[in-house]
Amino acid sequence: MAHLIPDAVAVVLAGGTDLLLVRAAWLHWTGSDRAPDVMLGYSWNPSVVSGHERGIVALAASALCLTGGVAAIDAAKGGAGLALVHIGAIFILGSIPWMALHLAIAWFNWPKALVPPHRRGETGSVTEWWQQRAARDKSTDRGGS
Repeated sequence: MAHLIPDAVAVVLAGGTDLLLVRAAWLHWTGSDRAPDVMLGYSWNPSVVSGHERGIVALAASALCLTGGVAAIDAAKGGAGLALVHIGAIFILGSIPWMALHLAIAWFNWPKALVPPHRRGETGSVTEWWQQRAARDKSTDRGGS
């Protein structure tokens, strides 16, 4: 029984993080002024941060699937049966397409159905980077000739 306590604490912490992500996703989807800024990722670039905020719905779904899968597999260790291992594996594998969708939304703002309605007109962070690079290259070509 004592070996289950660290696992239960991890599941509770992950579940709490998931609840924060779901709340942030809801606030971003509804366009609330109370929506938190999402500082996930690898950059302080505003277009990258904006991309992660656009894709927060898919990110929250991915985190929920991952937590549910790990919790199911952890429960199966307690003797609940092989069916929970299969369910957990399905949930864990199901988190991968959601993460891929999050990255597609952040980078390319596609698919539009998963982007918050008020942010569907924005461009993705890769598209913005490409446009800035093209403008920079165009300006350096004029100056160098």
